[in-house]
This record gives sequence, C-alpha cells and structure tokens, in this order.
Amino acid sequence: MNLLTPLSLINRPGFPGHFFALLCGAILPFSFAPYDLWPLQLISVGLLFLSLKSLTPKQAMWRGWWFGLGTYAAGVSWVYVSIHIYSHTPAIPAFFMTLFFVAGLAWFFAAMTYCYQKFFAHFTLSFLSFACIWLIFEWSRSWFLTGFPWLFLGDAHINSPLKGFAPLIGVYGIGFLVVLSAAFIFDSAWQKQWKKNLTLLAMPWILGGLLSLMSWTQPVENGDINVVAIQGNIPQERKWLPEEIYPTLEKYRSASEKNWQADLILWPETAITVLHHQAQEYLKFLDEEGQKNSSVLITGIPYQQGQQEAFPGAYHNSILALGQGSGLYHKQRLVPFGEYMPLPQSWRPLLDFFNIPMSEFQPGSATQKKLSANTRGIDYTIAPFICYDIAYPDFVATLARDTGFMVTISNDAWFGTSIGPKQHLGLARMRSLENGRYQLRSTNTGITALIDDKGNIVDKLPQFEYGVLNTQAKIMKGNTPFNIWGSWPVLLLSFGVLVFIRIKKSASAANEPSELRQS
Repeated sequence: MNLLTPLSLINRPGFPGHFFALLCGAILPFSFAPYDLWPLQLISVGLLFLSLKSLTPKQAMWRGWWFGLGTYAAGVSWVYVSIHIYSHTPAIPAFFMTLFFVAGLAWFFAAMTYCYQKFFAHFTLSFLSFACIWLIFEWSRSWFLTGFPWLFLGDAHINSPLKGFAPLIGVYGIGFLVVLSAAFIFDSAWQKQWKKNLTLLAMPWILGGLLSLMSWTQPVENGDINVVAIQGNIPQERKWLPEEIYPTLEKYRSASEKNWQADLILWPETAITVLHHQAQEYLKFLDEEGQKNSSVLITGIPYQQGQQEAFPGAYHNSILALGQGSGLYHKQRLVPFGEYMPLPQSWRPLLDFFNIPMSEFQPGSATQKKLSANTRGIDYTIAPFICYDIAYPDFVATLARDTGFMVTISNDAWFGTSIGPKQHLGLARMRSLENGRYQLRSTNTGITALIDDKGNIVDKLPQFEYGVLNTQAKIMKGNTPFNIWGSWPVLLLSFGVLVFIRIKKSASAANEPSELRQS
C-alpha cells in the first residue's frame, strides 16, 4: 500500500499519524450546532478507529489525545472568550488557561483509546467493542470532577434519522449507534466487504427514521398556553453594576406589564440582580400582578440562605415562580471556575492573579421540589433548569419526569458572538426531544426560544437584541422511556458486552496449548 495515501498516513505511529488524528478531531465539532453537519461524525470517528489498527496501547493513547485536542480546541474555543473578554484576563494567560483546559479534556479520549487497544482491539467484532467503550467514556465525562457534558455525539443528531432513538436511549445511545456505524463502515471498507454489509449498516438509520414518527407523550386536553420569554440584552460588563440595578428591574417590569395577558412569563437567569431577601417589595408587586392577571411569572434571582435555613449564608443561583405559580429551585449543576471553585483554598491567590470572578454558589438539594403552576384551572408541574443544568441528559430526564412543561433560563452573554450559545441551544433542543416536552428558554442576550416536544424550534429571538418572544406552547402528559430508565439500559449493555469479551478472551487463552502461551 502507498504510504503517502491518507489512510496509510493515519495508520502510521508517531507525529504524522497524530497530526492526521488532530485534524480528524478538529472536524468533529462541525457536526454540532450551528453547523449541523452530522455526517462528519462518521468520517471523523471512523478514521480514528482505523488509525488504531497497527498501534501499541501507548501509541493509541497518544493518538486519542491528539484527536481529543483537535476536538476540544475547535469545539470549545468559546472558553477563551469568557476568560479573556469578560473576565478581563490578559490574552496570553487566557490562551494558556484555555489550552490547559482543552488539553486536560483530551485525556478522556487518550484513556479511551488506550483501554480499547489494550483490552478489546483484537476482538473479532472490534467495531462493537469500540462503540461500547466510547459510550462508557462519554458517559464518564458527564460526572468526573462534576462533569463537562459538551460535544456528546448524540447531541448533533437533532435533525438526523437517529433522532427517533432519543426518547428511548438518549444521546449516549445515539452516540453508540454513530460510533458503531462509523467503525463498521471503515472496518468493512478496510476489509473490502462494505457492499456485503450495506444492508446491516442501514438498519439503525432506517429504524431511527421510523421511530421519529412516534410520539411518546401527549398534549393535555385544553393545555395550549400563551407563553412569553423576555430577552433583556443587558451587556455583561454592566449587568452587575450598582447603577444598573434599577434600570434592569424596570426594563423587565415594563416588558411584563405589556404581557400580563400571557399564561406564563419567563425572565432570564439572574434577571433580578439583587439577592432574594433584598427584593421582597419588588417580588411582592410581581406576585400580586401575576395573581390579578391569572399569569405565572418565573424569574432567575440570586438567593442567600437565612439564619433559620439549613446552611445559613450559603448562596444559590435560583429560579422563582410567582403569581399563579409557586416554588423556588436552586441550581444543582454548577459551572466549575464560574459558579464555584473546585480547588484548594491555597490555590485561590493564583486564580486572583488571573482575574477570574470568584463566585461562591452552592448546589441545590437533589430532593428539592419542582415549580407548580395553574393555568385556566389546569394544575401542572414545571421542570426548571438554569443554564448548565440543561447539558446533563440523565439529570434532565429525572427532573422532567411526570412534569407538564420545561423552562430554561440562561445568561450566555459570557460567550459573546462565539458558537457557545448556539451549541447550548442545540443541547436544549435534544433535552426536549429526549423528554417529549415543550421547553421555553429565556436568555439575557440570546438565544431565547420555544422548543416543541420533538426538539424543533417553534419560534426564537435574534441574538444581542432586546425582545419579547410571544408564542404558544402545550402542556404535555406521560413519560418517554428515557424519562423512566435514563441511560442505564445502554450503559449496562455496553459494560456487559465488554465483560463478555474479556471473559471469552481469558477462556480462549486458558485453552491454548502451554507452549503457545509461553511463546
């Protein structure tokens, strides 16, 4: 085989192959929003799988690391915008902090390819073991060190035939099918058997298309509601200034005053920029107006626990329902280095040098109640999510179970004009599809939108403009299989397959003649 061909290049150990893997990783983020070129996943993942065939476990580890570096450098570059532009960290330290972040994340891929090559690469159906181990390591990214649930393969398939699997097996299951397909395609091509395997390859994609026609949840009778989401477009650099408190409160009050006829009004994350106990008169006015007009108003607000509460003085990033709604929810999935600091106290002077805003939020309890609402005599429960919450598939499935509606509030102004806010909206769309529920999303600078139970955008506002989204949603009933089981079925299946492979390999080794084992 000509060593200058691309396929031969990616199979070579050392830097030429690693550089090719870097490029393969760099094209992967283009499969996600806002580009939505999901077929690129089959190429990117398939080439990575093919590149491991002739490598040792250690070489495979570095091959995976370079692939991961390319993926995260291209896919989460918006972290630099947050650190440099809005945290005012100088450009060079911000660059190295971003590089350190993406290089650290790349080790997930390094560990994955090492384990695959060390323990599972020589299995007859190697494409199956590769898909299983990919799923397990993707899942591990959702909880290790509180998790970074970004760029999961399945999140890119909101518009592909595989979207039909989302309410059944979620994004991890879809990711498994993508990796299985990609590895199967390239393995079949490598063995020159792809024509014979074409029918088998097409089956999950055809089935996914058919499943997308099904509805796992249903609208409540007379459950159409008029909803309003307000996008304040408060510049991030001015949002928390003392002189901006009153103009901000007045902007949201005035916008709501013109829309009290709506059944539900949603303000963004920390739309109210004073602590809950400092805004009692303002909140009382909103509550009375909501009750007078039979409307639910939901807003983001920072909250400090009082002396009589469980953790006196603790701060929360919270969401509050007023008027015909009730409930207070504290955000559970906090942003590392943004809302809390997962480092020893002794490291904090170093972070002060980099001028990172030091927040002291605490996560809310896992047992806290959801929001309640009443619209025209219909009582229903609302699943509330604040910014980063919506990125966690299983967390959202648990909280959305048995609810009628979902709301998400966010402040993506931290990421400017980067692709970050568009990726965030893509995650929200997939959560609506997985859970079969409408979701109203209100953000400070965009993208404010209403998403239906199939993950489609019903209506939205343009970014970086003040606006009021006035549209109609549906209260839903029932649960999807993913609501009930989460990712456990596909996780247990993957673990089971890998355990079976190892047992079979051990049994085969034990049955070999002793002279072969010694050799």
